[in-house]
Amino acid sequence: MPQVPKALVTVPTYWTFPRGGTGEERVSYDHPTPLDETGTLPRLLESLERLRGPEFGVFVLAATAAPELGAAAEVKVEELISPFRKSFPIACFGEGDLAFLRERLGELGFARELFSLQGYGNVRNLQLAIAQGLGAEAMVSLDDDELVADPDFLARALEFLGEGGVLGKGGFYLDVKGRKLPPAERPFGEDGGNLFARKLAVMREALRELEGRSGRLVETSFVYGGNMAIHHELFREVPFDPHIPRGEDIDYVLNARLKGFRFFFDKELAVVHLPPPTRDHLKEDVIRFIYERLKLEAAPKAAGLEPIPVEELDPYPGAFLREGLEEEARKALGERGLPEGIVEEAVAFSKRALASFLEFWRGWPRVMGAIGEDRGLREHLCRKLGL
Repeated sequence: MPQVPKALVTVPTYWTFPRGGTGEERVSYDHPTPLDETGTLPRLLESLERLRGPEFGVFVLAATAAPELGAAAEVKVEELISPFRKSFPIACFGEGDLAFLRERLGELGFARELFSLQGYGNVRNLQLAIAQGLGAEAMVSLDDDELVADPDFLARALEFLGEGGVLGKGGFYLDVKGRKLPPAERPFGEDGGNLFARKLAVMREALRELEGRSGRLVETSFVYGGNMAIHHELFREVPFDPHIPRGEDIDYVLNARLKGFRFFFDKELAVVHLPPPTRDHLKEDVIRFIYERLKLEAAPKAAGLEPIPVEELDPYPGAFLREGLEEEARKALGERGLPEGIVEEAVAFSKRALASFLEFWRGWPRVMGAIGEDRGLREHLCRKLGL
């Protein structure tokens, strides 16, 4: 078999209908790129050309807001990554590769629909599956709206990973001015505004608390999905939640904790985050936090998982996982002119989603074990990378 790089860098990209085009988005993303635009991916890949240290390969995932866009998104990503093949092994994982993976799963006796290129959690699970299929020791996740300014980023991302219980870690997002998060409108805890309006301030307080602790690696209750490294011992056991509408990165930290794994924040690990204007995502935030609160309350009893005291998740996301969440959500929805009935819908959705996710989770180690042993899939992925 070909020699696989120690680290696989995976980059999800999210595509939607061309501007002025018609079509219904089935999945909501923060800022999907219209298919008639280039987007931010080339900027990220240019920054990876300056990396030094461990050898790596890159898979760019062509995710879409509607299934019918899959073929066009795959063509688009192939076009954008082509100039970078001279610099490092890089490939697109698109609709055709998903079909191949599903065919292999069917032949191995698993449901073909376990993986999808729609939805944040589904796409993140494909990042893990690709790394497992290649036999990579670690998966390093970046987003296409970033750039890597530190040429030693990859070495830092892999440092300590797999040692002393460090199986998952993340680092900072910097804005264009080098700040760790843009300024918040109100400081954490200040009166005025509902909890959801203070979300950025809560996150800033969480970052200040992390920075105030001694040592380079500190245990954390949150990470950023565009700056995280996951060791194969962790991603073989813990999946992302396919049902989470957004915030799948923080949810993954909670899933890991429920299984007894801890995530760490690396104070020397950072990427520059330069997102385009984002859509309003209050509705998705309401759903995700109501769902996560139910998960923390019910999953330990339902699946024998490790209980997590909510106080250990403070300030973030703990502030959003307590009693009174529904009342705060109704206030926020009312202020935005959105129906307060979203809260009741979120409660009903959460009960259905949790049962489905726990069943999905039970089968995950077997699925990942089969993926890791499938020679046909490994040869397919290696061939895509030119290995």
